[in-house]
Amino acid sequence: MNVSPRYQILLLAMTTFVAGANEYILAGILDLVSPGLGVPVELTGQLITLYAFVYGLCVPIVIALTSHIGRRKIMVAAMVIYGLANLMTVWVDDFWTFLPIRVIQALSGGTAGVTVLSTAVSIAGPQRQGRAIATVIMGFTASLIVAVPIGREIALRFGWHAIFPLIGVLSLAAALSQRLALPVLSPAASIPLRAQLALLRRLPVLGGVMVTVLWMAGYVMTYSFLTPYLIEVQHLPSAWVSPVLLVFGVASLAGSQLGGVGTDRLGFYATLVSSKLLQMCFMLALPLVLWFWSPGSVWAVTAVLVMWSVTAWAAGPAQQVRAAALVPEARGVLVGLNQSGMQMGIALGTALGGLVTRTFGLADLPWMSAVMILASLVLMAVCKRMGSVVPAPA
Repeated sequence: MNVSPRYQILLLAMTTFVAGANEYILAGILDLVSPGLGVPVELTGQLITLYAFVYGLCVPIVIALTSHIGRRKIMVAAMVIYGLANLMTVWVDDFWTFLPIRVIQALSGGTAGVTVLSTAVSIAGPQRQGRAIATVIMGFTASLIVAVPIGREIALRFGWHAIFPLIGVLSLAAALSQRLALPVLSPAASIPLRAQLALLRRLPVLGGVMVTVLWMAGYVMTYSFLTPYLIEVQHLPSAWVSPVLLVFGVASLAGSQLGGVGTDRLGFYATLVSSKLLQMCFMLALPLVLWFWSPGSVWAVTAVLVMWSVTAWAAGPAQQVRAAALVPEARGVLVGLNQSGMQMGIALGTALGGLVTRTFGLADLPWMSAVMILASLVLMAVCKRMGSVVPAPA
């Protein structure tokens, strides 16, 4: 089938949308999945932890071990496995049965997502690489904006078991489209896993990755449990949760664009400091809504959530540029390590969020998130003072 590169890139964006949906969508339906699995919501949230942990730790190993195989073959195989794993959730009726399926989902979905990035660059050619990557990443962003609120509405009407099989069908459709529309692709150029790990022995690189881990952990500590937090702490009517999540997702897209502009104009360090400080402020403002407005104030809560989403996602582009600047000659590897750091941050933040919820309660999540973001800022300042970051041009 003769398909233009433009539509091939759009197909790859569909792949990242489907792959991203599985990771994000669970946060929007925790309160619905938890009774179905017969476990507390804080334990159900650890399914997000598991997905991110496997993605961040094991997917780079899978990518390294399969580096001799053509990328189309890897993507098709990964999406088929991913689709079948999602279809298998039809038979899941307890937490422990879900665990091995979740591991397979993370390995296959993560492998497809990472492979898509290098494939997009290859298809687009040197003159359109930036736009190709932006389009593919837009698939991940769209999964947050669209999949989470729509997934919740589907779960409310048909039960949470309807969500993952739907993702499975879309995954198999994506795999078939890849097989028919994409050209035969050579194996991606790769750096041995040992050489990648050797970079982490450099203190500047390790410190830079840990900045990402702490920042992302602070974000997802509250985000992973946002739905039960909004219902049980802020007392939002359940019918309003999906629209609020949609607005939150749209705000994240605006935040990413704002962060990109800020990074280009102000440099990554100034953008990171300002966005993280503002993110902390809006995290702390979230519990204050209950003090100044009556419980269930949809508009007040939504306004704070929008500003939190904008400031949180504004740090994303600057964080990527910062990671790449640590060791300029290993820019590509460092971006990959930063992605793994983000996934490990998701795992850490969700695990700690479950612990805080169980020990203190949902109401304390924003406070603890602010502490993690502050820790990220402090570590970043220490790294800068030690001269471990190459300054980016303002």
